[in-house]
This record gives sequence, structure tokens and C-alpha cells, in this order.
Amino acid sequence: MEIYLARHGTTAWNATHKIQGRSDTELDALGLEMARQSGMKFISQGITFDKVFSSPLKRALETARLLASSDEIITDPRLMELCFGTFEGQIVEEMNSSPDCFFRYFKSSPETYDRMVKESSDPSFESLTDLIARGRSFLVDQIEPLADKDIRVLISGHGAMNRALLMYMMSEDDLSRFWGTGLQSNCGITKISCSTTGGSVRYELQDMCSIYYDPSLLDQISSLL
Repeated sequence: MEIYLARHGTTAWNATHKIQGRSDTELDALGLEMARQSGMKFISQGITFDKVFSSPLKRALETARLLASSDEIITDPRLMELCFGTFEGQIVEEMNSSPDCFFRYFKSSPETYDRMVKESSDPSFESLTDLIARGRSFLVDQIEPLADKDIRVLISGHGAMNRALLMYMMSEDDLSRFWGTGLQSNCGITKISCSTTGGSVRYELQDMCSIYYDPSLLDQISSLL
């Protein structure tokens, strides 16, 4: 099986550097164009998908529709973005510069961010540990039973969520390495093969992040979350 793991296109909140999380933002004109061009490139290259999974949040679901040129999409709440609690809607740079805001550890020290979420008295925050656990649950239930099939699967998700999926796929358990080589570009695609060896499921990274739209569109964004 070949997996195409996609991050959603841009939104107005990306443009203003607001944390989105579970906030159900829609693709902006640029995000729609990224996904539209990528979907057309797939068609021109003969790339089609046998199964399409998506987060139910609008920005990921619309990206999936345009990438796959299909409305036959399986939505799964386990693919929703990390819940940032009261941080959602706030400006990234403002939180990073505040000594009283533990969001500043999110990128620089994810293991510290995880610990501080767990120590927080606010139950609306989700830890990175819990994010990885629900990503693992999705993969075990929905993807791994298909491992030996000769099919192509699209998964449309979010920045942190996709990193959580990759943590499990790559058997990485060190939270300090959560960000790996970095955040996917908006509408960026990571390719992974999935098969079974000796009864065990094996994931193999094929391509860390490719874009299928006009790369000049990247000049128009500063991609955060």
C-alpha cells in the first residue's frame, strides 16, 4: 500500500499566524488553489486513490475533496488537529514572546510542552502524548488492515496531527524529536509505503514532503499552524 499523507491548504488564520487547532476554519482562496492545482497534477500523472480518509474539519475535508477529485471520503475524528484549548485564535508570535505562556515550548521543546499541558488545570488542552495515541488508534484500525493490498490511500490532516502519525509510523517515542525535519508545507504531501513482514506492519518513508502545485504560491504564505 502507498500512503499519501497531506496537510490542508492555507486558511485566513494561517495568514495571520493564529493557532487553529479544533477551530473549524475554511480554506482561503490560496488554499483552494493549492489543493485544486495539486488535484489536477494528480490527474495528469494518473494518480488516483482507492480510499480517502480525512479529518472532519472543513480545511482538511475540502483539501481531500480537491486532491482526490471525489466526494467519497471517510471522515474520522481521530484525524482532527491537536486541541490547543484557550490558545486557539491567539497569535503565535505573541504567545512565543510571553514568558507566562507555555505555548513557547510547542516547537522548541515539545516534551516540555507535553509535560506542561499535563500539569495544566485546564482540561481543554490536549497533550502531544494523547495526540500520538489517537493517531496510532486510527492507523491500527483503518490503515494497517489494508497493509498488504496493492492500493493507494490519501490521508488529509493537519500539521501536528500528521507529525503524530509519523511518530508512530517511524516507531519514534522520543517526544523531543516530535517535529523531525519540520512542519509540512500547506498542501504538502508525504509519501509512505506500508506492508507486512513476518506478520508485523512495516512503514517506510518514501518522500518527506512534496508539493504538486505551482511552487511560486509558497511565496505568498508564511506557514505556521
